[in-house]
Amino acid sequence: MPSKSDPARAPASEEPAAVADYLRRHPDFLNRNPGLFDDLAPPARKLGDNVRDWQAHLIARLREEAAAVRGERDELVSRARRERSLEDRVHAAALAMIGAADLDRLVEIATSDLAILLGVDAVAVAVEAACPDGRARVTRGVHCVVRGAVDRLMDDDRDVLLRSPARADESLFEGAASLVRSEALARFGGRDGLPAGLLALGSRHGARFRPGDPVGLYRFLANVLDRCLRGKLELPP
Repeated sequence: MPSKSDPARAPASEEPAAVADYLRRHPDFLNRNPGLFDDLAPPARKLGDNVRDWQAHLIARLREEAAAVRGERDELVSRARRERSLEDRVHAAALAMIGAADLDRLVEIATSDLAILLGVDAVAVAVEAACPDGRARVTRGVHCVVRGAVDRLMDDDRDVLLRSPARADESLFEGAASLVRSEALARFGGRDGLPAGLLALGSRHGARFRPGDPVGLYRFLANVLDRCLRGKLELPP
């Protein structure tokens, strides 16, 4: 239980006289709590007509700059934590795909389990292939798209695209398209027997996949899927 002489203990009353009395009895209070200087307003000095108190002006500006620096620091810390969490999730997803016993299990992981492992709301795999009997899928969760669809969906020659707001193409997300607010699209295949394809991730949160965010982890995940598919289909690596 804090003693009455504890300098960090708040005064019993908010009345100015009580605060002043508390500070007189604890003259080192501000030395022990320097952070309070950022919240206190220094008294303006009376320097005469048409004379500005530049010291007060500089103090105010320094406080604003310090607050901006603290905001930038907090944003950097928050971003670093988000990226570390994403890195852990992507590595877990990659290990799951690498450990798939056969092609069916790999497809199940890529089109279903990834949603849980990555914490997203929708996941789909699309390949440029002719589906038998006019069906929309090669197999469960793997969509058929016409030749050139990957370039169209990616807008240009980038191998990873983060988009918010999402286009949420129904050929990828089907019934979940209306739910998707931001999306990540990553290419795979397109050479040595593996048709061009896309790994599509969708989130109901508009800030989950934002243009300008790092894309290396999504590229890595698509490359892992590419290698795993090649291994199961006995194609050149």
